Amino acid sequence: MFSNKKIMSLLILITIFNVNPSFANPAANLKLIQILKDDVNGVDGLGNPRSIKVSSDNSKVFVSSGDDNALAIFNLDTDFKLTFSKAFKNSSPNINGLEGASGVVSLKHDNQIVVSGFYDGALTIFSKNNKGYRFNETISDGLSYERVFGSDVPLGKLDNLGLLGAWDVINTSNEKQLFVASYKSNNVSIFDVAENGNVIFNRKITDAKPAESDLGNPISLAFSPSNDQLYVLGFEKHQLTIFNRNKKGKLSVKQVLNNNVDGVQQFVNPQKIVVSPNGKFLYVACSGSNSLVVFHKLDSGKYAFLQTINNSDIDGAGLEGAGSLAISADGSKVYAAGESGIGLYLFDAGTDGKLKFKDKLVSVRDNQLKKISSMTLTDDNQHLLVATGKDNSIFVFRIKSN
Repeated sequence: MFSNKKIMSLLILITIFNVNPSFANPAANLKLIQILKDDVNGVDGLGNPRSIKVSSDNSKVFVSSGDDNALAIFNLDTDFKLTFSKAFKNSSPNINGLEGASGVVSLKHDNQIVVSGFYDGALTIFSKNNKGYRFNETISDGLSYERVFGSDVPLGKLDNLGLLGAWDVINTSNEKQLFVASYKSNNVSIFDVAENGNVIFNRKITDAKPAESDLGNPISLAFSPSNDQLYVLGFEKHQLTIFNRNKKGKLSVKQVLNNNVDGVQQFVNPQKIVVSPNGKFLYVACSGSNSLVVFHKLDSGKYAFLQTINNSDIDGAGLEGAGSLAISADGSKVYAAGESGIGLYLFDAGTDGKLKFKDKLVSVRDNQLKKISSMTLTDDNQHLLVATGKDNSIFVFRIKSN
């Protein structure tokens, strides 16, 4: 369907809008600690940062970068300031799988870092040693970019692992399995994580039958708090597929939600999903409709449409290309941004799950917060890290208590 590397840009819908920058006061209870920019002050590997992972002990930050085709690693000090440590790049000898690096996840108490490569159709694994981290292995079918994205000839059995267009990667809470959303393969691939850390292909999920024949080109995944449900966003078919997951890891389709069906509104090109800590509410950023869509769990266990938030609810602009979300540990606050818009937006989440716009931050120290590609809250909810995609930077904030 696509023939060149514009496919990633189409997914993130990069467009620059003219917006007058201003402060909200106080701006979303955020205090800027630091701004890191690619190729400034010795920083490397931040060309189009896509995902950020903070180590469990708050000592390291790992960033996947889609244009640098890299994993960048930073050290964290006690004041939560980042210092560049190392960047692993596809251009380095003996390293591959990072072309279009997108998702990043840690395993084995941060002893392993796994990065998904969109254009390489790969998982690249790095392992911790006494000198830091080292490249370990790449898991891939080894198909070239030209064969996957530049040819109309069906791939068929060449796509064994289902990693083509690998976008999001998440792990179960017990770290025994990895799940990968692969846009081009149009499936979710599942990998087992052995006790020794080996990552072993298990199977791929290709459909949502009997409700839907496929997954709608998935790009975002999430688990319920107890890991007994898997949520899959299908970008092209405006689709949310919900799987039940039993204690043995077996999946079964529970429900499929589609735009303009059963009251669902503005659910166009869903790009990011987060789940409330109690599992009752699903928050989805939809880049095609510039909106946030909220679902709530019914007594039957199924989900139903609850609310849509769009630019008319946040002073007129900012959620263009909505694709980034983060939710606080208590579920009371949701941060959102649009990659084609300007600004970071804070919402209060009520006990009924509904969002109420509270605050925004569109500029800090004469730097616009624009082209936001992802955001990450630390486990202790004291810091927020914001990646700015094609602006090649990371903003680090401390969250001030109310």
